[in-house]
Amino acid sequence: MKTLDYTCTHTGADHGKCFKLTRMDAFSADQWARHCLQAAVRGGAQVGADLAQAGLAGLAALGIEIFGFMEETALDKALDRLMHCVSLRPDPTNPALTRPVIAADFEEPETLGLVRAEVFRLHVGFLLAAAHQLFPVVAALLGEPPPQPPSA
Repeated sequence: MKTLDYTCTHTGADHGKCFKLTRMDAFSADQWARHCLQAAVRGGAQVGADLAQAGLAGLAALGIEIFGFMEETALDKALDRLMHCVSLRPDPTNPALTRPVIAADFEEPETLGLVRAEVFRLHVGFLLAAAHQLFPVVAALLGEPPPQPPSA
């Protein structure tokens, strides 16, 4: 599975803290993405064919809209699932040593937001794949023609 290190570079109490971010396995990430999109749609988000054609950069930008339309419990569950992909490297001299993060690991609100943003980026591709899976099925059920891929 893909992993990356994220080190806090902003000033403050969390400066220098290193986190290991690990992408979910494909089945878990696919399920997470589908549940996020379904929760956003239930909350009133206008996602559909446009989302499926947005591409990775466009989908990352739509993350705020996706999460913004979720009910609080669905949002908490989605963000909590992402945070299960984050561990702390408590000893910079021993990068092999990691442990799951706890609330006390984040002294600055900015750090939590930045770490969430980075781990979200690891999973954006699964949101795009889920959109491609879900919205042609919805269009077929509604009797609408499937969206056409953008021309190159």
